[in-house]
Amino acid sequence: MFKIVTTTLVLMLSTTVVFADSTVKSLNDRLTALESKSINMPDGLYLNGEFEQFYDDKTYDSGWDSRAEVQLGVKSELDNKYITNVGASGTYDTHYSLDTTKNDTLVEKQMFVGNDRFRLFLGETDAQRLGFAKTSKIGAPIIITQPNNRLDHNSKTVIAVGGFEWNDEFKMESYRLKKDKPWGVVVGFDNDQDTYYYNGTVSLMGLADLSYMVIDTPSDARSYTTDKKQEGWAIGGSLQRWSIPVQWGAEIWDDKDTGLASDDRIDYGVMWNTSDTTYLTAHRTENDDLGYTGNYYGAVYDNKTLEAGLYFHDKGGKSVFTGADYTDTQQVLASIKYKF
Repeated sequence: MFKIVTTTLVLMLSTTVVFADSTVKSLNDRLTALESKSINMPDGLYLNGEFEQFYDDKTYDSGWDSRAEVQLGVKSELDNKYITNVGASGTYDTHYSLDTTKNDTLVEKQMFVGNDRFRLFLGETDAQRLGFAKTSKIGAPIIITQPNNRLDHNSKTVIAVGGFEWNDEFKMESYRLKKDKPWGVVVGFDNDQDTYYYNGTVSLMGLADLSYMVIDTPSDARSYTTDKKQEGWAIGGSLQRWSIPVQWGAEIWDDKDTGLASDDRIDYGVMWNTSDTTYLTAHRTENDDLGYTGNYYGAVYDNKTLEAGLYFHDKGGKSVFTGADYTDTQQVLASIKYKF
């Protein structure tokens, strides 16, 4: 399998011509186009989602599984001095990886109100992570550990203030910071788990975004015996200013609750756009949420409607639950998606 992946990556690299500004859009233009795509619908309604076929021989008996996710929402601009934007959405997911007991149900029911300077989010939302640098997540899972810190969508109240380029379709990973206000602050509260979230992001002269996040869970919540104020840093940026089509990022996180607090969770990687529609990823996590340390590689074709990817995971370690060594952890995965 490793030879197959290596050969595929080599072929993709060998067919890449010299990167030229005249023939290839900037990485930011490409990302903006992907983020803004949705089916046009009347009266502020929007519909988007994806259908996916996914190959994973270690999870599914046949190796293949099918998934579908559909989001229906509404967004409007208001003629009001204080509240100028409002929106709401719900997502139907056949395979809700954050909580598989919610498969085939309507999840992430959420709404927002706000203006150009602030947003108030309510509902099953992950807005508490808005602004926390996303570039470090390229090609590998999120490494924040505890169940209340995974993006489980309990009902939350979240206030975000600052220079975010707001996305009215709840794409929290697609933020930008405005040049004239290169900072943003987020405060959230999860009443179901009695957990507070605080984070802030600043732009470093447009070269990178630096983020800091705290998740504070009191000792009387979720059977914790002591207060757990977890925290992490993330930084990510692009080399487009030097005409290099590469995006990079890194994250370090201390979850303080697994007996591995002295071993921070580390996540770093790069994404190289070889053309408008093709990119390669190389990524590493150390001491992730299940105890894995390893490397992740990917080769992806994405023309905004069709996405096809081939991935290789080379990892190992010890289970954080049992302490047993992982075996047979090298893995080839594949995915093909129709996005709308």
